[in-house]
Amino acid sequence: MSAEVALIQLEREVLRTASVGTFLQQVAALQVLVAMASPGLKDALYALVEPKVEATTAVAIRQAFDIGAADASRLILAGTTATALSSWDVAAPLGLGAGIGGLDAAATTSLLTAKQLATVGVDAAVYLAPVFGFADRLQRTVTREIIGGGNTGTVTIAAAENLPTVWIAERNACVVCLAYAGEVADPGKQFPGGLTYGKKSYFNFGVVVPPRHDRCRCTLEPLVSMDYAGALKREAQRSVLRGFSLQSESMAVRVDATDRLLKRKSLDAPKSVIAYAQAAVNRGYYTRRTPVPPKA
Repeated sequence: MSAEVALIQLEREVLRTASVGTFLQQVAALQVLVAMASPGLKDALYALVEPKVEATTAVAIRQAFDIGAADASRLILAGTTATALSSWDVAAPLGLGAGIGGLDAAATTSLLTAKQLATVGVDAAVYLAPVFGFADRLQRTVTREIIGGGNTGTVTIAAAENLPTVWIAERNACVVCLAYAGEVADPGKQFPGGLTYGKKSYFNFGVVVPPRHDRCRCTLEPLVSMDYAGALKREAQRSVLRGFSLQSESMAVRVDATDRLLKRKSLDAPKSVIAYAQAAVNRGYYTRRTPVPPKA
């Protein structure tokens, strides 16, 4: 199992943990009730119990660190530059997981605020806003801290072996993260800020490890071959040209990125892919966002 898949599974396990999973399910039900203008909204709100998430997430972050370290060790030993590998059973850096601090208190505050607002007769969307806002923060924080923990484990092992790390983006990543795919950072150095295939990046600061933004699931690997970095860049460009993307990214952003990429003189892609991309630009949209499944 790849580190990327393992980290996503770990994230999901945290979000399914008893109190957290129950809370998120109840919040999802509340959102449905709001859409239906149900009279049972206040009763559903008063039934909510704040989740206790910090302890569970702290354990998961350490597990994520170990996953990243173990995967980095495996890749280094399998690579052409394998060395007498240092032990990967190392202590996690101080401050790892600091972003989860205050989550439990924030959960309590959001529910208390919502219940107080509900008693004064304001609109449901107003008194439920603190709860919905916290639920979103909870999910974003868990993703960020677990992905960051795994990547920190990778960087720790790569640095111990004096190896650079290379950025891995998902096939349907956003136009910012795809621009980082194949980027390389030497030990102790940051990845650059401002990269994007789109019109403008809102992340102009450097970054030591992903995530680059909220809900980002990019990962790192020790780099044992520059050819691999080049292949990642080519595949990322083809993902842009093929329109592989999530619904969270607007079609206009992806088409604009494709148009900009097509105008590059150094573009390395098959003629069929270029023609497909140009047709999408001409029409203003892609007909599908996901890869065509292989024939049985």
